[in-house]
Amino acid sequence: MKNRQKISRTSVFLIVFCMLLLLGNVLLGVLLTRQSANAMKDLIHDRMLDVSNTAAAMIDGDVLENLQPEDKDTPEYQAVLKTLSRYLDNIELEYIYCIRDMGNKEFIFTVDPDKDDPAEYGEPVEYTDALYKASLGEAAVDDEPYKDRWGRYYSAYTPVFDSNNKVAGIVAVDFSAEWYDRQMTSQVRTIVFTCVVSIVLGAIIILAITTRYRRRFHALYDELNDLSDGVEDLSRELSAGAGVKNSEELLPDDIDEDETGERDGLGIMSSKIRKMQGYLSKQISFVKAQAYTDGLTGLGNRTAYNECTESIKEQIDEGTAEFALAMFDINSLKSINDIKGHEIGDQVIVSAAHILKDTFGEEKIFRIGGDEFIVVLDKTADEMEELFERFDKICAESNERNDIEPVDISKGYAVFDKNTDPNYKVVFARADDAMYADKKAYYNISGNDIMS
Repeated sequence: MKNRQKISRTSVFLIVFCMLLLLGNVLLGVLLTRQSANAMKDLIHDRMLDVSNTAAAMIDGDVLENLQPEDKDTPEYQAVLKTLSRYLDNIELEYIYCIRDMGNKEFIFTVDPDKDDPAEYGEPVEYTDALYKASLGEAAVDDEPYKDRWGRYYSAYTPVFDSNNKVAGIVAVDFSAEWYDRQMTSQVRTIVFTCVVSIVLGAIIILAITTRYRRRFHALYDELNDLSDGVEDLSRELSAGAGVKNSEELLPDDIDEDETGERDGLGIMSSKIRKMQGYLSKQISFVKAQAYTDGLTGLGNRTAYNECTESIKEQIDEGTAEFALAMFDINSLKSINDIKGHEIGDQVIVSAAHILKDTFGEEKIFRIGGDEFIVVLDKTADEMEELFERFDKICAESNERNDIEPVDISKGYAVFDKNTDPNYKVVFARADDAMYADKKAYYNISGNDIMS
């Protein structure tokens, strides 16, 4: 009777242990699913913004600002219409159109290239927070879908600036909410399935191990009960029984039970559990890295950049901020993509990333758009000048070695001054202006005609 009670307690201990382990796997799976879903959401948003940003960069802000309903037959109006039509005909999206801010959070359609049911000039646009954010000069994507007479959509909005760097209009790109939801659902299902399979496999492994070693655990329990005074000696025997130096050596593909003995069985099970937990932890670390890394260049992506800027903003509020922003934009990338293909364009982007890494190191370099990069540094103006000279030299050397396509990059920087700069946006705007001035000099034409 006493022995049966011992066996019952041992079984309860094993059951509780297995349940706790499975619960931990479930929690890790939930965390992995959430992080992966957020990463996928950021990737979809970046894709939407890439389209709206590129289209906005091709539209003359001064022309867009002055368009009126009666201008539909003018060359200026037709030029804007043709630019939007190219995106509508060649990219997987629902609609693309231009919007004008009328003030008081009211917006109207101006140019709509849709052939079946275009919006009339002056027709009101459904208000969203992302649209209002774009009217203030910052590209944004809807976090929630909205509904209008054309259907239910998520939209990306990018401001178009005039020659005075004021918002002259907004380019909006609509993506079907059903398409967006399908993308998210498909990824989440894949992740959930993977987590479930991992949990099920873990449960099978645990069940197999506990079944195989049940009798040995019972015998070990009896020994521990009888030899309570020798627990420390027994623990040392469990560690040294196999004569190995680390737990990895306790996980061979083929285990000879006659050689390992009863005590090594417990060590093998413990090692397998730790190995499984380590595997899941590595998977979470991998997903975290993917969520903050640009897949093409290996640099930080927009998500990583946003996290960095939030940290800088906190430092500005605390009065401890010391930083410089360097902005870079690859010249003529669209032309390269159109003429030589996106494969060559991707090689140019990768080459630009290598040049930036060779100049500034690999920390706090972010790719925030198709051809745009930002570097956050703790440098003075004099140090930035030296770095930019080094950048030019490395860029020239890279182009000499590059037999595929030379890389031309416009650049500009700004150093934070706590006495004059009230916030991060001011420093960003200065760096952006400096970069576009450099781009204007490269093209040697008016700033309104600069192509990305």
